[in-house]
Amino acid sequence: MTVWLDKIKMCVGWENVDQDRVSKLHACLDSDLHEVVETMGSCVVHLKDTESLMTNARFVQRLHGVLSEWLAGPLDGKFDEAYAQARWALVRKLMEVDLAFGDIILVEGLARERLRQLAQAQLDGDAEDLAATMRALDKALRLDMALIHGGYTQVRDAQIERATLDRFLAITGFSRTLY
Repeated sequence: MTVWLDKIKMCVGWENVDQDRVSKLHACLDSDLHEVVETMGSCVVHLKDTESLMTNARFVQRLHGVLSEWLAGPLDGKFDEAYAQARWALVRKLMEVDLAFGDIILVEGLARERLRQLAQAQLDGDAEDLAATMRALDKALRLDMALIHGGYTQVRDAQIERATLDRFLAITGFSRTLY
């Protein structure tokens, strides 16, 4: 896992200075993140045509909780093996609220745009600093998206393996306990 994560970091050009920039951005946007999560949640609900679920407070709390956890991840900027394992575990939570990988791509794009707008408002002044911060955020989101995709791929592969085994057992009549 560590080698794969290091390769992803190298591909996106992740450096320690990027971690510092993203952490600084997270700190200055912390109070605005709830609004970003609400926007993402509303978009997902509209996309999936499940507006009726928004009257269920428990569902809304779960959806916003999962989206908050997803958004907080790349904004922390701590991309280590524990983080990668946590992201793969997060995929299961995303799937429990019926978010497919395509939905996460959409949510990521919405979050990126809204975070850019908020960063421009909060980091007014030095255009170079803002540009460097946004480049670091882009790297963090790409790195995170690769980890999330890996988690979805792992789940899909396990489902295919389970379905193949079930089909094999049904055809051969062998007992599941043998496997």
